Amino acid sequence: MTGRRTLVTAGSSPRRGVARHGLRRPEPGDGGAEKEAGSGASQALKVIASVAANLALSTALLYFFGLIYTQKFFDYFQVHYTVLGQTTEEILARGAFGLHLPIGAAAGLGLALFGLVRLAHFLLPERIRATLLRVGTPIATVAGLVLIGTAIPVVLGPAPFRDHSGRPGLAVAVGVVLAVAGWRRLFPGKHVAAFRVAEWIVTYVLVAFGLFWAVSDYSAQTGVREAFTTAARIPAMPAVTLYSARSLNLEAGGVRQVVCREPDAAYKYRYSGLKLLLQSGGQYVFVPANWQVSSGVSFVVPRSDSLRLEFAPARTRPGETC
Repeated sequence: MTGRRTLVTAGSSPRRGVARHGLRRPEPGDGGAEKEAGSGASQALKVIASVAANLALSTALLYFFGLIYTQKFFDYFQVHYTVLGQTTEEILARGAFGLHLPIGAAAGLGLALFGLVRLAHFLLPERIRATLLRVGTPIATVAGLVLIGTAIPVVLGPAPFRDHSGRPGLAVAVGVVLAVAGWRRLFPGKHVAAFRVAEWIVTYVLVAFGLFWAVSDYSAQTGVREAFTTAARIPAMPAVTLYSARSLNLEAGGVRQVVCREPDAAYKYRYSGLKLLLQSGGQYVFVPANWQVSSGVSFVVPRSDSLRLEFAPARTRPGETC
């Protein structure tokens, strides 16, 4: 009897332990596996949607930067950018070239902030972390609202703020993030899913608006600055001699036309004193070697088989005849 009772006790105790820890065979209709799979699929969809949205925003910002940069750069040389037939790849390449430093700086700052948060979580006791979070939340909210408020004078009168390109839009983007993150912690509440989705969409749109504003200002300033730098380098650019089968009537100070005398010459006309600024979309953009922003002209010449280009060192002077 004793052995029997011992056997029963030994047999019943593991079953209670198993039941206590939930290690039991799932009953029909339990749905635990289905809920876990649904939760995993929902998280995966959220990650994919977040990555797709941020990738689309980044591409749009790169294209927007390249487009504004192109407009301002060629406006400096009195050329309307639409006649050049710029491809999407060229515009995106200019955007990547102009934004790689700001993007790298922002990514480095974000990584440093994440590192500080991890370090604080590792070094500081939980009580101090809770105090910092409780005190920092209203401060972040107020700071965000202040940053948003600083953009209002810029909208009303942008002229005094032209030397601070990109900062008003960046202030709006950062301010919206701080304000929304702060008041969501201050007033958490319980809201329906539609309200949370709408709140997220509005926040995303406002942040995107601030980023586009910042990129617009920064790209315009960068385009003008790069055009000024390019104009200063024109005398040091390679000299270009343009040969043409027909007269192009290129008339400007320093540009010289010579008519070739050989009867069987494929290119009857030669133009010297030029610099090649760009070749894009089947168009050449030439400027005189002595180009000046106040009086200089630019030539847009369609690329064709009737033209031939000859490059030489910057100070090379062609002969008197062909």
